[in-house]
Amino acid sequence: MAQEARLKLRMQKELKLLLVDPPHGASFPTLSSQSNITDLSSIHAQIGLEETFYSKGIFKIKVQIPKRYPLQLPIVTFGTPIYYSNIDNGDFLKIYNKV
Repeated sequence: MAQEARLKLRMQKELKLLLVDPPHGASFPTLSSQSNITDLSSIHAQIGLEETFYSKGIFKIKVQIPKRYPLQLPIVTFGTPIYYSNIDNGDFLKIYNKV
């Protein structure tokens, strides 16, 4: 039980840090200082940097927090499809479907 309390305290500290000093270009529209830590299994974030090729884009990211965080790493997935100029649909099918 002591370990569970330490993990909850760490999540509270990291949540506060995300809200007070978020990473450059990142926002967390579903988080607030009143967010319930015990129900926090995923965080929805948005990133967008002005100095990049994709400067006008806002990209949605989902961060899934495992129950044993920080002993297990979060799983991060992009919700926004991103176009890669050097991969077309044919290449994609060859890579992922082994056509």
